Amino acid sequence: MPRDIRKFGIKRINHIVIRGVNKQDIFIDKQDKFKFVKEILNTKQKYHYELYAFVIMPNHVHMVICDKEFNLPSIMNSLQTRYVSYFNKKYDRVGHLFQDRYYSKIIEDENYFKNTIRYIHKNPEKAHIAKRENYEWSSYNEYINNDNSIVDISKFLQILDKKQEIAINKFKEYHKQNVENKLSDEIDYELQTKLTDEQLIEALTEKFKIDNIQNIQQYSNKKIIELMQEIINIPYISINQLSRVTGINRKVLGKAKKA
Repeated sequence: MPRDIRKFGIKRINHIVIRGVNKQDIFIDKQDKFKFVKEILNTKQKYHYELYAFVIMPNHVHMVICDKEFNLPSIMNSLQTRYVSYFNKKYDRVGHLFQDRYYSKIIEDENYFKNTIRYIHKNPEKAHIAKRENYEWSSYNEYINNDNSIVDISKFLQILDKKQEIAINKFKEYHKQNVENKLSDEIDYELQTKLTDEQLIEALTEKFKIDNIQNIQQYSNKKIIELMQEIINIPYISINQLSRVTGINRKVLGKAKKA
């Protein structure tokens, strides 16, 4: 029987997307991409998370992160802040580089986990940039070459087979399969329909008839759960994003989702 991602325990596995503001390029040359990879390694060392997959595209980045110590906001803040500082200095610019903070979706089952990693590795092909095996800036070849220097490859390979050589062959075959399926369509839908923080704040303040969405923190937990029940189950609004814009604890929002 396939192992359920929930059995990884308290660990949090997230699909992360970072985008350039107004879809602008955030990587101009190889040096920029090297710098971002370096900051990934720095944050891994500091925050002790596991990275299962990544791809660096001209105007966005995909990552699958296992946030073992619930440090995701700190991880992403450190990664983005250090890169923006580098980029702005190099290109003599000021202001925001990334659209919002980042997109994050918790991966809760094994099938979605596997499909997300394949979806990420297929990005260069989907963008007609290069075949996955010829693209330097993704984790695909880390798996093929049994290389743990950036990505923690063992988790995914162990799901495919206990024997590493067989697992790597299964990994190759899995990536040859047609990615145009329901789960991939779902990932695309979520990425395309996700509200920005500003759009969500505007929608919530209008719905709840309040001037400042942060004021909702003053309500009782019971009242918050009641208000959030119909919001929390909208597919493209995550608990993480709601918590970020409202300041409401994720545990309280989790109760609203279960109610």
